[in-house]
Amino acid sequence: MFRKLHLKLTAYMGIILILFMFFVACGIYQFTKIVFEDGNRELMKAEALRIYNYKNAQYAEYFFNGTIFRRFLQRNPLDAKRLDACYIVYDSNLRLIFSDEGDIKVADEIKGLAQKSLEERQDLYTTKKIGSYNYRIYTKYFNDFTGQTVVQVYQNTVNEDILWSFLRNVLIGIGLAGTVILLVLSYFLTGKALTPVKESWMKQKEFVADASHELRTPLTVIQTNLDVVLSDEDGSVEENQIWLDNAYSETRVMAKLIDQLLILAKADNNEGQLSISEFSFSEVVENVCQSMKAIAATKNIELITDIEDNIIIKADYDKMRRLAVILVDNAVKYTEEGRVTVTLKTDKNRKVLIVEDTGIGIHEKDLNRIFDRFYRADKARHREGGTGLGLSIAKWIADKHKYSLTVESIVNAGSKFTLRM
Repeated sequence: MFRKLHLKLTAYMGIILILFMFFVACGIYQFTKIVFEDGNRELMKAEALRIYNYKNAQYAEYFFNGTIFRRFLQRNPLDAKRLDACYIVYDSNLRLIFSDEGDIKVADEIKGLAQKSLEERQDLYTTKKIGSYNYRIYTKYFNDFTGQTVVQVYQNTVNEDILWSFLRNVLIGIGLAGTVILLVLSYFLTGKALTPVKESWMKQKEFVADASHELRTPLTVIQTNLDVVLSDEDGSVEENQIWLDNAYSETRVMAKLIDQLLILAKADNNEGQLSISEFSFSEVVENVCQSMKAIAATKNIELITDIEDNIIIKADYDKMRRLAVILVDNAVKYTEEGRVTVTLKTDKNRKVLIVEDTGIGIHEKDLNRIFDRFYRADKARHREGGTGLGLSIAKWIADKHKYSLTVESIVNAGSKFTLRM
């Protein structure tokens, strides 16, 4: 399932990245071309103006010498040419005033642009394919005391076309290489992104399986005991009391398990909102310990308390009481005999609750998973009748309050749970 999802996400992410790269490359290419064309247009416009000014200078010379056309035709403005281009100058009747050594065929092909410029009295800039080559043509319209004049500047763009073709091929090559790289990168990134999802799904799957198992066990016990009662048609309630007590005991286990499952379900859906109030946590811990002393006494466990007075916290009262109950109950439950010490104190401006026991302890390899749902480190813990959800709930409550809950343990020496608030 996850492999198919991984491949799909890789494809989607790859397509998005490739399209993004494609549009960026096209944007760079088009922007570069537009800037280049605008630059050439301005250069050609400047050249047209230079040629026009040269013509006017020659007319000024005519008024002094009377030999303007002869001298104009003898002098070549290309002597001071600043742009690799050809020039044509027409008068208002489209008579050729000047033409450099450019291709006559090209001049004939673009003459229509000069006529259009005269008719519309505006400048024209365009590209046109003439023969086997593309040309860039700028037609500049002038109108002053000498009359209407059109100056055409045109360039063969063969070298530029080769350059642009090379640039396109380079971008295509980079694009193909980039596609492969992006697909590999997409596969890696989607794999990393799916890792927590996969872990969460596996945990959820394990959670459902464990919950089903935990619910099936008391249901089986209840059914078995009730079957015994039903099979004894002549027996009285008193005679079947032991079977009924067993069934009742298992219903309490189920009720506790379902209650814990609902708490964790709300936690997963982010529905377990906190109801913050200010209260004495010292009183809460003291009351929890008092309620647990009777149970501890039945197991010959000494429950020692060292609770600092009047430790006030702002938290969810019900959830913090549940957390304290879980920690103390867990310590008593997994201590065969010895002592359980509950300490509440202030340490460096932080409130600290420590629940320490001399019980069976936890293997070092199990410490990282001790707060996982339904996780029980060994068979000894399973025999104690726990659901494997208590510490998960305690950890969730601590995290919800942004508190720190940690554990230290040595096998057959005991465990120490520390809550820092």
